[in-house]
Amino acid sequence: MFDLLALFAKNPSVDTSVRATLADGQVLMGEVRTRVLLLATGAGLVEVPLVDVGEVVPAASEGLQVSEGLVNVWLRNGSELRGRWSDPKLAMGIKVGGGTIPVDLPMNELTRFQLHGREAWPGGPVYRMKTSWGDDFLVDPAKTHLVVQNQLGTFAPSLAECRSLHPVTDPEGDWRIELATGTVLIGKLQDRAVTVSLPMGPEEITVPLANFVSLTLESWSTPTVAASLLPTRELRDDRAAPEVAPGLGGRWDQGDAKQAASADWFDSSALDKTKTAQEQVPQPD
Repeated sequence: MFDLLALFAKNPSVDTSVRATLADGQVLMGEVRTRVLLLATGAGLVEVPLVDVGEVVPAASEGLQVSEGLVNVWLRNGSELRGRWSDPKLAMGIKVGGGTIPVDLPMNELTRFQLHGREAWPGGPVYRMKTSWGDDFLVDPAKTHLVVQNQLGTFAPSLAECRSLHPVTDPEGDWRIELATGTVLIGKLQDRAVTVSLPMGPEEITVPLANFVSLTLESWSTPTVAASLLPTRELRDDRAAPEVAPGLGGRWDQGDAKQAASADWFDSSALDKTKTAQEQVPQPD
Protein backbone atom coordinates (compact mmCIF):
# COMPACT_ATOMS: atom_id res chain seq x y z
CA MET A 1 0.00 0.00 0.00
CA PHE A 2 1.31 3.46 -0.88
CA ASP A 3 0.69 6.95 0.42
CA LEU A 4 -0.60 8.67 -2.66
CA LEU A 5 -0.13 12.27 -1.63
CA ALA A 6 3.38 12.90 -0.31
CA LEU A 7 3.39 16.35 1.23
CA PHE A 8 6.66 18.17 1.67
CA ALA A 9 8.17 15.65 -0.75
CA LYS A 10 10.27 17.98 -2.88
CA ASN A 11 10.37 21.58 -1.72
CA PRO A 12 8.77 22.47 1.61
CA SER A 13 9.01 26.20 0.87
CA VAL A 14 6.41 26.14 -1.91
CA ASP A 15 2.79 26.88 -0.98
CA THR A 16 -0.01 25.72 -3.27
CA SER A 17 -3.55 27.09 -3.08
CA VAL A 18 -6.20 24.38 -2.75
CA ARG A 19 -9.93 24.06 -2.16
CA ALA A 20 -11.24 21.01 -0.29
CA THR A 21 -14.93 20.09 -0.20
CA LEU A 22 -16.15 17.72 2.52
CA ALA A 23 -19.20 15.45 2.54
CA ASP A 24 -20.91 17.50 5.26
CA GLY A 25 -20.83 20.63 3.08
CA GLN A 26 -17.78 22.32 4.59
CA VAL A 27 -15.44 24.00 2.11
CA LEU A 28 -11.87 24.69 3.19
CA MET A 29 -9.67 27.03 1.19
CA GLY A 30 -6.02 27.32 2.06
CA GLU A 31 -2.55 26.20 1.12
CA VAL A 32 -0.49 23.03 1.21
CA ARG A 33 3.25 22.68 0.88
CA THR A 34 4.02 20.11 -1.76
CA ARG A 35 5.15 19.90 -5.36
CA VAL A 36 4.54 16.27 -6.25
CA LEU A 37 1.54 13.99 -5.92
CA LEU A 38 2.52 10.31 -5.70
CA LEU A 39 -0.08 7.98 -7.15
CA ALA A 40 0.01 4.19 -6.94
CA THR A 41 -1.51 3.18 -10.28
CA GLY A 42 -1.83 -0.07 -12.15
CA ALA A 43 1.35 0.94 -13.96
CA GLY A 44 3.19 1.42 -10.67
CA LEU A 45 4.01 4.42 -8.53
CA VAL A 46 4.03 7.59 -10.62
CA GLU A 47 4.98 11.18 -9.78
CA VAL A 48 2.51 13.86 -10.81
CA PRO A 49 3.69 17.49 -10.53
CA LEU A 50 1.06 19.29 -8.51
CA VAL A 51 1.25 22.23 -10.92
CA ASP A 52 -0.28 19.91 -13.57
CA VAL A 53 -3.14 18.74 -11.34
CA GLY A 54 -6.58 20.28 -11.67
CA GLU A 55 -8.53 18.27 -9.15
CA VAL A 56 -8.65 14.98 -7.27
CA VAL A 57 -11.99 13.24 -6.75
CA PRO A 58 -12.94 9.84 -5.30
CA ALA A 59 -13.47 7.17 -7.97
CA ALA A 60 -16.89 6.57 -6.39
CA SER A 61 -19.20 9.55 -6.10
CA GLU A 62 -20.04 8.60 -2.50
CA GLY A 63 -16.55 9.49 -1.31
CA LEU A 64 -13.12 8.08 -0.57
CA GLN A 65 -14.33 5.59 2.03
CA VAL A 66 -16.77 3.99 -0.44
CA SER A 67 -14.21 4.03 -3.26
CA GLU A 68 -11.75 2.27 -0.91
CA GLY A 69 -9.10 4.90 -1.48
CA LEU A 70 -9.32 4.95 -5.28
CA VAL A 71 -9.17 8.45 -6.73
CA ASN A 72 -9.30 10.02 -10.16
CA VAL A 73 -6.64 12.67 -10.66
CA TRP A 74 -7.68 15.17 -13.34
CA LEU A 75 -4.80 16.95 -15.03
CA ARG A 76 -5.38 20.41 -16.48
CA ASN A 77 -5.30 19.10 -20.07
CA GLY A 78 -8.11 16.58 -19.49
CA SER A 79 -6.02 13.52 -18.68
CA GLU A 80 -7.35 11.27 -15.92
CA LEU A 81 -5.12 9.00 -13.85
CA ARG A 82 -6.59 6.50 -11.41
CA GLY A 83 -4.81 5.16 -8.36
CA ARG A 84 -5.15 4.20 -4.74
CA TRP A 85 -4.94 6.66 -1.90
CA SER A 86 -3.89 4.63 1.13
CA ASP A 87 -4.12 6.34 4.54
CA PRO A 88 -3.31 9.75 3.07
CA LYS A 89 -2.57 12.73 5.26
CA LEU A 90 -3.16 16.23 3.99
CA ALA A 91 -2.29 19.26 6.12
CA MET A 92 -3.73 22.61 5.09
CA GLY A 93 -3.15 26.10 6.37
CA ILE A 94 -6.44 27.99 6.73
CA LYS A 95 -6.20 31.78 7.03
CA VAL A 96 -8.72 33.01 9.59
CA GLY A 97 -8.76 35.49 12.49
CA GLY A 98 -5.58 37.18 11.39
CA GLY A 99 -3.55 33.98 11.49
CA THR A 100 -3.08 30.63 9.77
CA ILE A 101 -4.71 27.62 11.41
CA PRO A 102 -3.24 24.17 10.56
CA VAL A 103 -5.93 21.63 9.69
CA ASP A 104 -5.55 17.92 8.94
CA LEU A 105 -8.29 17.06 6.48
CA PRO A 106 -10.52 14.09 7.30
CA MET A 107 -9.75 12.27 4.06
CA ASN A 108 -12.64 9.80 4.30
CA GLU A 109 -14.96 12.82 4.19
CA LEU A 110 -13.27 14.44 1.21
CA THR A 111 -15.46 14.65 -1.91
CA ARG A 112 -13.37 17.03 -4.03
CA PHE A 113 -9.89 18.52 -3.95
CA GLN A 114 -9.35 21.39 -6.40
CA LEU A 115 -6.38 23.51 -7.31
CA HIS A 116 -6.36 27.09 -8.47
CA GLY A 117 -6.32 27.71 -12.22
CA ARG A 118 -8.11 27.05 -15.47
CA GLU A 119 -8.07 24.18 -17.95
CA ALA A 120 -5.08 23.81 -20.28
CA TRP A 121 -6.85 22.85 -23.49
CA PRO A 122 -4.62 20.92 -25.90
CA GLY A 123 -4.09 22.54 -29.27
CA GLY A 124 -5.03 20.50 -32.32
CA PRO A 125 -5.60 16.74 -32.56
CA VAL A 126 -4.70 14.59 -29.56
CA TYR A 127 -3.92 10.94 -28.94
CA ARG A 128 -5.91 9.54 -26.05
CA MET A 129 -5.18 6.25 -24.28
CA LYS A 130 -7.46 4.19 -22.03
CA THR A 131 -6.43 1.34 -19.78
CA SER A 132 -8.32 -1.41 -17.99
CA TRP A 133 -7.28 0.21 -14.69
CA GLY A 134 -9.53 3.22 -15.44
CA ASP A 135 -6.89 5.64 -16.74
CA ASP A 136 -7.91 7.94 -19.60
CA PHE A 137 -5.02 10.23 -20.54
CA LEU A 138 -3.47 12.18 -23.39
CA VAL A 139 -0.24 10.99 -25.01
CA ASP A 140 2.58 13.10 -26.48
CA PRO A 141 2.62 11.91 -30.12
CA ALA A 142 6.03 13.36 -30.99
CA LYS A 143 7.81 11.53 -28.15
CA THR A 144 5.93 8.23 -28.30
CA HIS A 145 7.00 5.47 -30.70
CA LEU A 146 5.50 2.06 -31.34
CA VAL A 147 7.86 -0.65 -32.60
CA VAL A 148 6.05 -3.06 -34.91
CA GLN A 149 7.55 -6.16 -36.48
CA ASN A 150 6.41 -8.22 -39.47
CA GLN A 151 7.91 -10.23 -42.32
CA LEU A 152 9.10 -7.00 -43.99
CA GLY A 153 11.18 -5.79 -41.06
CA THR A 154 11.01 -3.62 -37.95
CA PHE A 155 9.34 -0.20 -37.98
CA ALA A 156 9.20 2.41 -35.21
CA PRO A 157 6.88 5.26 -36.23
CA SER A 158 6.05 8.04 -33.81
CA LEU A 159 2.39 8.64 -33.10
CA ALA A 160 2.79 11.99 -34.85
CA GLU A 161 3.35 10.05 -38.09
CA CYS A 162 0.23 7.92 -37.66
CA ARG A 163 -3.21 8.57 -39.05
CA SER A 164 -4.69 5.67 -37.10
CA LEU A 165 -3.56 2.60 -35.19
CA HIS A 166 -5.33 -0.16 -33.33
CA PRO A 167 -5.14 -3.90 -32.62
CA VAL A 168 -6.65 -6.02 -35.38
CA THR A 169 -8.34 -8.12 -32.69
CA ASP A 170 -6.30 -8.69 -29.53
CA PRO A 171 -3.73 -6.09 -28.34
CA GLU A 172 -1.22 -8.92 -27.91
CA GLY A 173 -1.72 -9.93 -31.54
CA ASP A 174 -1.39 -7.98 -34.78
CA TRP A 175 -1.78 -4.22 -34.96
CA ARG A 176 -2.84 -2.15 -37.95
CA ILE A 177 -0.95 1.14 -38.28
CA GLU A 178 -1.77 3.64 -41.02
CA LEU A 179 0.78 6.40 -41.54
CA ALA A 180 0.01 9.90 -42.78
CA THR A 181 1.90 9.00 -45.96
CA GLY A 182 -0.67 6.31 -46.79
CA THR A 183 1.52 3.37 -45.78
CA VAL A 184 -0.34 0.65 -43.87
CA LEU A 185 1.65 -1.70 -41.64
CA ILE A 186 0.32 -4.84 -39.97
CA GLY A 187 2.35 -6.73 -37.40
CA LYS A 188 2.93 -7.45 -33.74
CA LEU A 189 4.40 -4.93 -31.34
CA GLN A 190 7.97 -5.73 -30.37
CA ASP A 191 7.34 -5.53 -26.62
CA ARG A 192 4.62 -6.90 -24.37
CA ALA A 193 3.98 -3.37 -23.09
CA VAL A 194 3.56 0.10 -24.55
CA THR A 195 5.54 2.98 -23.04
CA VAL A 196 4.01 6.35 -23.83
CA SER A 197 5.16 9.89 -23.08
CA LEU A 198 2.69 12.32 -21.57
CA PRO A 199 2.55 16.06 -22.35
CA MET A 200 1.45 16.77 -18.78
CA GLY A 201 1.74 14.87 -15.53
CA PRO A 202 4.15 11.91 -15.27
CA GLU A 203 6.88 11.93 -17.91
CA GLU A 204 5.86 8.48 -19.15
CA ILE A 205 3.66 5.50 -18.33
CA THR A 206 4.19 1.86 -19.31
CA VAL A 207 1.01 -0.12 -20.01
CA PRO A 208 1.15 -3.90 -20.52
CA LEU A 209 -0.71 -4.95 -23.64
CA ALA A 210 -2.98 -7.07 -21.44
CA ASN A 211 -4.21 -3.83 -19.81
CA PHE A 212 -4.48 -1.81 -23.01
CA VAL A 213 -8.01 -0.73 -23.96
CA SER A 214 -7.68 1.88 -26.72
CA LEU A 215 -5.48 4.53 -28.31
CA THR A 216 -7.43 6.93 -30.51
CA LEU A 217 -6.71 10.09 -32.46
CA GLU A 218 -9.28 12.75 -31.59
CA SER A 219 -9.93 16.36 -32.48
CA TRP A 220 -10.49 18.58 -29.45
CA SER A 221 -11.31 22.25 -29.56
CA THR A 222 -11.55 24.86 -26.85
CA PRO A 223 -15.24 25.47 -26.13
CA THR A 224 -16.77 28.91 -26.32
CA VAL A 225 -17.91 30.40 -23.04
CA ALA A 226 -19.57 27.58 -21.11
CA ALA A 227 -23.08 28.39 -19.97
CA SER A 228 -22.25 27.30 -16.43
CA LEU A 229 -19.39 29.80 -16.06
CA LEU A 230 -19.90 33.27 -14.69
CA PRO A 231 -18.73 36.11 -16.95
CA THR A 232 -16.22 37.16 -14.31
CA ARG A 233 -14.13 34.08 -15.02
CA GLU A 234 -13.14 35.79 -18.27
CA LEU A 235 -12.43 39.17 -16.67
CA ARG A 236 -9.04 40.79 -16.27
CA ASP A 237 -8.16 43.74 -14.06
CA ASP A 238 -8.38 46.17 -16.96
CA ARG A 239 -11.88 45.13 -18.03
CA ALA A 240 -15.15 46.46 -16.74
CA ALA A 241 -17.30 44.29 -14.50
CA PRO A 242 -20.87 43.44 -15.53
CA GLU A 243 -23.60 45.42 -13.89
CA VAL A 244 -25.51 42.32 -12.87
CA ALA A 245 -24.25 38.77 -12.31
CA PRO A 246 -26.66 36.56 -14.31
CA GLY A 247 -28.59 34.20 -12.10
CA LEU A 248 -27.35 35.80 -8.88
CA GLY A 249 -29.17 39.11 -8.84
CA GLY A 250 -27.86 42.41 -7.50
CA ARG A 251 -25.24 44.81 -8.81
CA TRP A 252 -21.53 44.12 -8.97
CA ASP A 253 -18.76 46.61 -8.62
CA GLN A 254 -15.22 46.16 -9.92
CA GLY A 255 -14.00 44.82 -6.56
CA ASP A 256 -16.62 42.06 -6.59
CA ALA A 257 -15.60 41.05 -10.10
CA LYS A 258 -11.91 40.89 -9.21
CA GLN A 259 -12.65 38.76 -6.17
CA ALA A 260 -14.79 36.34 -8.20
CA ALA A 261 -12.15 36.12 -10.92
CA SER A 262 -9.45 35.32 -8.36
CA ALA A 263 -11.58 32.47 -6.98
CA ASP A 264 -11.06 30.56 -10.22
CA TRP A 265 -10.78 26.91 -9.26
CA PHE A 266 -10.29 24.12 -11.77
CA ASP A 267 -13.48 22.47 -13.03
CA SER A 268 -13.32 19.38 -15.23
CA SER A 269 -16.90 19.70 -16.54
CA ALA A 270 -16.10 21.12 -19.99
CA LEU A 271 -13.22 18.71 -20.57
CA ASP A 272 -15.39 15.80 -19.44
CA LYS A 273 -18.14 16.80 -21.89
CA THR A 274 -15.60 16.99 -24.72
CA LYS A 275 -14.27 13.53 -23.93
CA THR A 276 -17.78 12.08 -23.73
CA ALA A 277 -18.69 13.64 -27.09
CA GLN A 278 -15.57 12.13 -28.67
CA GLU A 279 -16.57 8.68 -27.45
CA GLN A 280 -19.75 9.00 -29.51
CA VAL A 281 -17.83 9.65 -32.75
CA PRO A 282 -17.25 6.46 -34.81
CA GLN A 283 -13.57 5.59 -34.99
CA PRO A 284 -11.94 4.66 -38.31
CA ASP A 285 -11.48 0.96 -39.09
